[in-house]
Amino acid sequence: MSNDTFIREVNEEIRQERMRSIWRRYGVVIIALVAAIILGTIAYVVWDRIAAERAAADGDRLITAQALIEKGDFAGAEAALAELADSGTAGYPSLARMQLAGTRQQAGDLAGAVESYDAVAADGSAPRALRDIAAIRAGYILVDTGTPDDVRRRVELLSAEDEPMRHPALEAIGLSLWKAGQVEEAAPFFDQLADDFATPPALAERARMMQELIEARTGAAAPAGDPAAPTAPATGEAPAPADGAQ
Repeated sequence: MSNDTFIREVNEEIRQERMRSIWRRYGVVIIALVAAIILGTIAYVVWDRIAAERAAADGDRLITAQALIEKGDFAGAEAALAELADSGTAGYPSLARMQLAGTRQQAGDLAGAVESYDAVAADGSAPRALRDIAAIRAGYILVDTGTPDDVRRRVELLSAEDEPMRHPALEAIGLSLWKAGQVEEAAPFFDQLADDFATPPALAERARMMQELIEARTGAAAPAGDPAAPTAPATGEAPAPADGAQ
């Protein structure tokens, strides 16, 4: 036997002895880790399948509720949506609350609609865009049913220059001030909307209408006999806002 062959056999024996030693020391741990990986993979696959099935079922529940709305069954739709909001998975609870708010608004339950919109706006797990739309829609309802402070609490943070929902937020605040008789305080909000080239066309047109109403209202307060003073209309109803998300 050559020296090279002998050395190779000795080295191989040493490697095998090391492997046996490692296995005796860590064999149980290795088996446990492998088993944990296998069981974890199985659990993830099962959980993912269950989650997908629940999401599909929640989607069917939402579609069913929307069908009830189309049939005019607001009570049935509200019950279905409330259940989905409480027990749904993924993003379905937030979508159900948004739909529930709209259903309540259609049925004339404005306080309930605001409550549902507020729930979405306060839900940190809901997408930011959905929370903002919910706050805006609640603000628009409160233009007629609440106070300027109620509206501001919901939308004022969204009226900042870098906020994507700033235009409807500014309109909601301006309309709430107009409704409360705070005409001069309302004017800057509509001026900002009318002067902003980024304002959506329909909203800009409403802002210009409000500018004309405010001009007529404030001009009516000029001293009597002033030929330059325009006459204010007997009533100055603000133009109704379109969808709060516009």
